[in-house]
Amino acid sequence: MILARGDWFFVLLTFAVAFFMARPYVYAVQQDNYRVKEIFTAKRVRTAYLTDLVCIAVFGAAWGGFYFVQSRVFWGFLTGLFFFVAELALYFVEELPAKKKPLRYTKRAVRAFFAVACVSTACVTLALMAVNGYAADSYLRYLSFFGLSLFYPLIFAATLAAINVFERANNARYERRAARILASRPDLIKIAVTGSCGKTSVKNILCAMLSEKFRVLATPESYNTPMGIAKSVKNLDSTHDVFIAEMGARRTGDIKKLMKIVRPTHSVLTAINEQHLQTFGSREAIAAEKLRVLDIRSEDGVCVVNDALIRYEKVRDDKNMNIILAGESETSPVRCSDIAVCENGSVFTLSLFGREIECSTVLLGVRNIVNITLAAAMAYRLGVSPEQIRNAVYELEPTPHRLQLIEGNGIKIIDDSFNANPDGAAAALDVLELFAGRKVVLTPGMVELGDSENEENFKLGAALARTADVVMLVGKKRTAAIGRGLKEGGFGGETYVFSSLDEAERAFNGILHLGDVLLILNDLPDCYDE
Repeated sequence: MILARGDWFFVLLTFAVAFFMARPYVYAVQQDNYRVKEIFTAKRVRTAYLTDLVCIAVFGAAWGGFYFVQSRVFWGFLTGLFFFVAELALYFVEELPAKKKPLRYTKRAVRAFFAVACVSTACVTLALMAVNGYAADSYLRYLSFFGLSLFYPLIFAATLAAINVFERANNARYERRAARILASRPDLIKIAVTGSCGKTSVKNILCAMLSEKFRVLATPESYNTPMGIAKSVKNLDSTHDVFIAEMGARRTGDIKKLMKIVRPTHSVLTAINEQHLQTFGSREAIAAEKLRVLDIRSEDGVCVVNDALIRYEKVRDDKNMNIILAGESETSPVRCSDIAVCENGSVFTLSLFGREIECSTVLLGVRNIVNITLAAAMAYRLGVSPEQIRNAVYELEPTPHRLQLIEGNGIKIIDDSFNANPDGAAAALDVLELFAGRKVVLTPGMVELGDSENEENFKLGAALARTADVVMLVGKKRTAAIGRGLKEGGFGGETYVFSSLDEAERAFNGILHLGDVLLILNDLPDCYDE
C-alpha cells in the first residue's frame, strides 16, 4: 500500500478541510459540556451535514461523468481539488453565533480541532493507500475524499469520545487542585449560591454587599461548572476573605460534585422550578439536587433560603437552626416590603431581623428585590452593617442579559435573554407592564422543560396576550404552543413568526417604532432545533 503521485497534496487538503469542518461540531458540543450526543441533535450540525451531502452529490456526479472521459485522471484530480475547495469555503465562511454563546477557542476546543483533523487525515490516507494497493483502477481513490464528508459525523463522534476520556482525567486534576487550595484556607468564608433561577444575580449582588467589608473573589459571569470554579480558584490569593461560588446543575449529581470541590461554609438557595426538567427527568430530582446546597459542614455556617421554598421538608426541618428564610413573607426574619417598582428602578423597605432600612435601586422588578433580600440576609449575617448594605444596593448595576435595561435610538430594550424558565418569564412580563409605550416581545419560547414544555409555552402565550402589543416568535415549530396560547388568550395585536433570530433582528426596522419597549425573552441556545 503506497500513496500515488499527488496524493500528498490531497492529504494536506484533508487536514485543512477536516479542521474547519469541526467548527459547527465543536460549537454544538460546547453547549452541553462536550457530550457526544449533541453531534446528532444540534440543528447547526444537521444543516452543515446536509450541505456536505449536496456537495457530495454534485461532485460525485461530476466524478462519475468524467469516468468515461479518456483523460479522466486529470479531470478526477480537478474534481477532487474543487470538492475540497468547496468544502473548505463552506466551513470557512460559515457564521457561528457571536452574541450570547459564541464558539470559544479554549484549550479543550483547540485540542478537539486538531485531534479530529489528525484522525480524519489518517482515515483518508489509509483509504488512499488501500485503493492504490488493491484496486485495479486508481481512479477510485477519489471516492476517499467524498467518504470524508459522508462519514465525518461518525469520525468526529468517535474522536471526541476517545479524547473525552483524557479530558475528564485532566479536568479532575484541576478540580482536585482547586479543592486542595480551598481546603488549605480554613479562614476563608466560602459561599455557595445555587437555584433554578437568579443565582448569577444573587451572586453579583452579594459580592457587592460583602465588598463593603471584605476582599471578595466570586466566580465570574456564569462560571458555575466544576471547571469554571476551578479556573476561578486560580485567582484566589491570601488577601481574599470570601470566595463566592455560583453552582449550576443540569443533571443529578452536579451540585453534589460542586459541593465536594468547594465545601462551602455558607450557602444561598434562590429558587426551585422546572428549569432543566428535561435533563433531570422529574421535579423531585430537581428539588433533591438543589437542596443539597443546604448540606454545609461548618458549625456556625448558615443557609439563606428563599421563603417561597418553605414547602420543602428539608427547609422546614431545620434542626440545627442554620436556615435563614428571606423574601416577601411577613414571617421571614429578612424580608422586603413596601415595594414600589417603575421603569426607572425600585424602592422598598428591607427588614433585617427587625431592623428596617429604606433602599432604592436601578434594578427592575420584584424578582430583583427578592434577590437583593437573599443577598442582604447573608451579608448581614456575616457582619456587613445595614448602612453598608443600603449603600451597596444603591450602587448596584444590572447583571447583563437579566432584566437589563438598554436605551437606544428612541427604543427601550429589556434584555432578559438569559431567562429560560416559567417563573423568570412571568417576572419579566411584570416588568414590561411597568413601561409606557407599545410593548414588543421577542421570544423563541422555553426549552428543557420536558413533558411540560408545550404546556408552559402555551401559558406563556396566554400571558403575552394580556401584556404585549406585538409578539415576535423565533422558530415556527417550537413556538406553535405560544401561538395557541396567544389565540386562546384573545390576543388582538400583531404576531410575527421568524425562522431564526437573525431574521427577526433584520425585521426590527420595519416593526419597531420610536417609543416602543422591546423585551428580549430567552435567546434560545443554538444546540436546540426550533
